[in-house]
Amino acid sequence: MTSESFDAGHHGMPWCPSPLRAALSTGLLALCWAVASMAQGATPPGVTLPGSREFTLASAETGGDYLIQVSLPDAPPPAGGYPVLYLLDGNARLPLVQAARDTLTRRGPNGDGSPWLIVAIGYPDTRRFDLERRALDYTPAVAGRDEADDRHGGADAFLDFIESRLKPEIASRFPVDTAREALFGHSYGGLLTVHALMTRPTRFARYIAISPSLWWYGEAPLAHLAALGASEREDGEAPRVMLGVGGDEQTPGDGDLGTPRAERLRERAMIDNARRLADWLAVHRPGWRVGFSVFPGEDHGSVMWPATRAALAFLHSP
Repeated sequence: MTSESFDAGHHGMPWCPSPLRAALSTGLLALCWAVASMAQGATPPGVTLPGSREFTLASAETGGDYLIQVSLPDAPPPAGGYPVLYLLDGNARLPLVQAARDTLTRRGPNGDGSPWLIVAIGYPDTRRFDLERRALDYTPAVAGRDEADDRHGGADAFLDFIESRLKPEIASRFPVDTAREALFGHSYGGLLTVHALMTRPTRFARYIAISPSLWWYGEAPLAHLAALGASEREDGEAPRVMLGVGGDEQTPGDGDLGTPRAERLRERAMIDNARRLADWLAVHRPGWRVGFSVFPGEDHGSVMWPATRAALAFLHSP
């Protein structure tokens, strides 16, 4: 009986049985190297966040499929069912919001924490953002824009999907309190949240719009918003509203002065537009409870960190 010798790293080559070494010079070296490289470089299987479940839901309203990730709280459902937070840009935002819910709301290391069920709405086969689909789903149709533009303007169809398809699906799978539902969006997602608030104030009890892209409405976004819709919830309950924006979202840094980015920041007026909306709501929707926050030192990308903490406090406030 002969013994087989094993060399795991001869001259940096992947391991091959010794009888094959003589044949490597005939071209099998490349094959052996390729097989070993494929094994070593194989993509590991994806992981699911602890306590979460996911499924794909088709929408007749938009014609697309959505990845729905549901994060269950550690706490058991209250007597009336879980309150539900519908989270936009779910692929990118769920890890942050779930971690914040499960760490910032506990009373002690063994406490149950928040009872809010998080329903993250995202897109299949997407790592963080599907830029084309969110641009369509989150932007309202605006008169005067190019009517042939089919890349934007799908906000109402998307909101119809949430109301007609997603909410019933969630209620069929989990015990939920339909009187305690919230919508949470950032950027284009914040724009959609404001659009939902102004046109469908009865659909959610709370609306959280961070850095809403109100510039989408043109030079006078407030005039457009003022003409949009309903003044009060039909059931007599006023919606609660949280508006927030980063303190550095409008003023360019020293390195941006005189650049196209500086001009874009000035034109979009993220802080001014959000503040004007909050002030307008305070006057014209006195029954609504509206809060406005500027998060100092935060830009459009970083604002979601402090805003998520503030959003959790907002959700748990009476």
